[in-house]
Amino acid sequence: MNRFNIRDYQINDRVACLEIFKSNNPLYFEPHEQILFEKFLDFRNGETESNPVYNNIIFDTYYIIETGEGIMGCGGFYVLKDEPTAEMAWGMIHLKDHKKGYGSLLYKYRVQKIFEYNPTLRISLNTSQHTFGFYEKMGLKVTDITKNGYGLNLDKYDMFLI
Repeated sequence: MNRFNIRDYQINDRVACLEIFKSNNPLYFEPHEQILFEKFLDFRNGETESNPVYNNIIFDTYYIIETGEGIMGCGGFYVLKDEPTAEMAWGMIHLKDHKKGYGSLLYKYRVQKIFEYNPTLRISLNTSQHTFGFYEKMGLKVTDITKNGYGLNLDKYDMFLI
């Protein structure tokens, strides 16, 4: 694995993040989710005043993992206002960079940042049948499965770090 850097998302990262999303489509995301992701990035870029994808949050952030070859992935989290939970959001690694360790690095970085923000928060995420095994290896447990929860043949797995 190349030397890497994880940093805060910046406006000029939008195109690379969309390319990463597209590289993982349609296996890991439904095509209609691209619109939601674009709106999320527009919010990150300051183009909208409130997060159009997530409501009832008190804090959110987004990160980039990169090497000298460019941006390999992105992912963040948000903290819910009414419950002590941090939800991981829009975590993805470019398809060509899967199985190289970048996903683990980005996941562990987000967990670290959540605990720096508030060590009492519970960590949750939702993912599909294609990636829940990765998160199980990271210590998360499946709490619910919704058949076709994201779309046809793309099940939604709710998970918590226990």
